[in-house]
Amino acid sequence: MKRISRKIVSGLGILLLCIGWITLTSCYKGHGLDPGDQLSGRPSGIQGTITFQGEWPDSTKEVRIAVLKSYPAGMSDPDSLFTFVLENLIVFSDTIPRFIEEYDYELELKPDLYGWILVAWFPDNESYILGVKELGAYYGEIVEGAPTPVHVSHGEMVEHIDMVADLANVQNEAPFF
Repeated sequence: MKRISRKIVSGLGILLLCIGWITLTSCYKGHGLDPGDQLSGRPSGIQGTITFQGEWPDSTKEVRIAVLKSYPAGMSDPDSLFTFVLENLIVFSDTIPRFIEEYDYELELKPDLYGWILVAWFPDNESYILGVKELGAYYGEIVEGAPTPVHVSHGEMVEHIDMVADLANVQNEAPFF
């Protein structure tokens, strides 16, 4: 009987370790893998200011910065856009405080080229994911219908990735523009 109970306790311990590992790895939000330069110890990423225009809707659950690998040039179908975002999303920032006029941010990213950086608004309802709207984005210069990609190098914080977030865009039918 003692052997059986030891095996059960041992098996439960292994099970708890596995559950703990799965929980830790599945909860990691991933703000880029190793964003810092290993030699200098400085982080890599982007920083700037978001200026909010208009009235904050009471239906605001949260607002975040979204960084995507590329820009959906010429894409207009909402279903295709939603799929595109899911396939190209690199990272969401932490939640930005609500009901403010301006927000200075710094977002660590691994060194790479990023094609679309935007301010995403999430509604406070059942259609949480489907109700996402773009409030504004960083466009730099528009070349061939797409914003200038942002290149992040090792140990570099790219400055002045400033965006204007127009809260009236919550009323747009299209989620992204």
